[in-house]
Amino acid sequence: MQIDHVIYAAADLDAAAARLERELGLLARSGGRHEGLGTHNRIVPLGRGYLELLAVADPDEAAGWEVGRGLMARLTHGGDGLLGWVVAVDDLDPVARRLATTVTTIRRAGLSARLTGLAEAMHEPFLPFFICRDPGVPDPGIGGDAGGITWIEVAGDAARLDRWLDFFPLPVRVVDGSPAVVAVGIGKRELR
Repeated sequence: MQIDHVIYAAADLDAAAARLERELGLLARSGGRHEGLGTHNRIVPLGRGYLELLAVADPDEAAGWEVGRGLMARLTHGGDGLLGWVVAVDDLDPVARRLATTVTTIRRAGLSARLTGLAEAMHEPFLPFFICRDPGVPDPGIGGDAGGITWIEVAGDAARLDRWLDFFPLPVRVVDGSPAVVAVGIGKRELR
């Protein structure tokens, strides 16, 4: 189990990419559209993990899945900013059984992965959802030299997060506040 990526909600992918480059020196590369889900992305490879810039491509399609609804709510009520975080696991099925969560498959430009815990993570954004890429699908974080994701700060229920992660130690700080992803450490940089 490891932190895989952090999701940054963006009203405009190009504007968000330009901001990250200007403020943090981070370069985004093209991503693609998530098939049938109404969202599209750009990827900021960090070396260990990546930042996913996520935007709405089709509001009607996006309204049909948990992350799309969470993205639209974030953009409507809070504008651009940190939306969620994702933990990679080698085998998704035991995690889904333990948490009694639904498994979803996501596809983008020939890449595919299985996800679980989406509804819970969008409802309680201090919780991550889980990902297991299909065989042969490369890690989008490879190729970056920003120092990787070094820590995540969330606001929420620390005991619930521990149970959600099955007490696996990850570099996560829990602070008081409304449930949210508050900040992420990227090498020696910080994104809030």
